[in-house]
Amino acid sequence: MLGKEKKSLNYLNARLVGILRTKPDTPEINAISAIQAAFDSGAGAVEITSNSDFWQNIVDKCVKRNLNIGVGSIKNEKTAKEAINHGAKFLVSPGFFEDTIEVANKNNIPILPGVFTEPNFKQAIDLKIADTKFFPANVKTDEELFKAIREPFRDEFEELIKMGWEILAFNGQSINPENVFIIKSPTQFYKFYLKAKNEKPSKQAIIKLSDKKVGFEKLKEFSDQLMEHDIRTYAVGGVNDKNMKEVLTKYGAYGVCPGSGMFNADAIFNGDYERVKADVKRHVEVIRSLGLEVLKS
Repeated sequence: MLGKEKKSLNYLNARLVGILRTKPDTPEINAISAIQAAFDSGAGAVEITSNSDFWQNIVDKCVKRNLNIGVGSIKNEKTAKEAINHGAKFLVSPGFFEDTIEVANKNNIPILPGVFTEPNFKQAIDLKIADTKFFPANVKTDEELFKAIREPFRDEFEELIKMGWEILAFNGQSINPENVFIIKSPTQFYKFYLKAKNEKPSKQAIIKLSDKKVGFEKLKEFSDQLMEHDIRTYAVGGVNDKNMKEVLTKYGAYGVCPGSGMFNADAIFNGDYERVKADVKRHVEVIRSLGLEVLKS
């Protein structure tokens, strides 16, 4: 357990963090060229997900170019250490995993741990961390939550399904806690996975929203409460150049982490770097229109 007596000062200080996940079989050089194009177009920080092909080599080469590259989809201590050993400047997690936070703090680099439910919120305060990632930020239905959780945990989903586990979105069905695992956040899903992968399938897993407030209204509630404790919130999931301004002003996020809107996987696969530049510039312009720095030095 991490100590509560020391506040991490490892703020990321980027208002805009682009998330890049490559399509399978995307050439390594294409990803590197896309990341370089993004920085040439004003990006301040880019996250390559650890479920991208060749992510280690991509990070190595970006570090040699002195680019502010981080690694996302960090779920455990092993991957966190691997990312840092390759020179990652920051880490991003889909859920709230204390071992990854501890690795980041010991190595004095920023981390954005995922928060979504009240237990995560309380953990963030107790551990006195600097930044959090509110994910998934835009979901309003149980089906949307299901899809959002499945994206960063595709390998884990497939593994459990092959074992015979049934993982469903809540659709109003009657739930008997004796026969069902209820999953309300990415953090809870990963904890369920770690337990279930070593057991014979015995229950259904139902993914279900837990609160009355949903989407960006829930983001606002979390960001306001966390800011009272000097913890900043990044909005992740469904955030793009069309809603960023509102997310950063009306809903209180400190920063945003756009994905496919900023890094189109098909464009990168096909080497269309002009498309990448145009997409990145649109997002950068929104940040600057608010009088904000993309990256605070």
